[in-house]
Amino acid sequence: MAIYKYTLLPTVLDPLLVIASSKGLVRIEFLQKGYQSHTRAHQLVKELDPSATLRQNSNAFKKLHRQLASYFTGQLEQFDMPVDLRGSDFQVDVWNNMLTIPFGKLHTYGRVAKDIGRPAATRAVGQAAAMNPLPLVVPCHRVIGSNGKLVGFAGGVHVKAQLLRLEGHTVSNSNRIAMPELF
Repeated sequence: MAIYKYTLLPTVLDPLLVIASSKGLVRIEFLQKGYQSHTRAHQLVKELDPSATLRQNSNAFKKLHRQLASYFTGQLEQFDMPVDLRGSDFQVDVWNNMLTIPFGKLHTYGRVAKDIGRPAATRAVGQAAAMNPLPLVVPCHRVIGSNGKLVGFAGGVHVKAQLLRLEGHTVSNSNRIAMPELF
């Protein structure tokens, strides 16, 4: 019988519900209403493994909490946490590709599609990004539309814009992103 752990981590954005298996992180979810964490954790784990046991354990996520704090203060560029990615082979390929996007860099959905050897699958890449179970750790916020527009993010487009600002990008009111210029 599998045992999953979960906790609710406060962040400068919304509280994050975090769930891990024995292999690594399986889910990070923005929760505007933190009081829903217990019910939501049970629902998510039941979807993953109906026979699993779920235990609240904030100590199990101390490293992630420290890394999130460092990320939000600009001191951490890449998370160093084990992950247990679950999805179709295509989704896992997309998410693994997103793990390679460096801090402060932007890729388009089309580029991710080309990088995984499926250049015609731009829309499918967008759908896989929308299903990313580990936002922040798997940096789907670094993927934008080919026209420079910010599209979709689990925490909302406004959170995506905040994360990109944190990483040094300029974001205008038109939901467009531009590489920062020094002069």
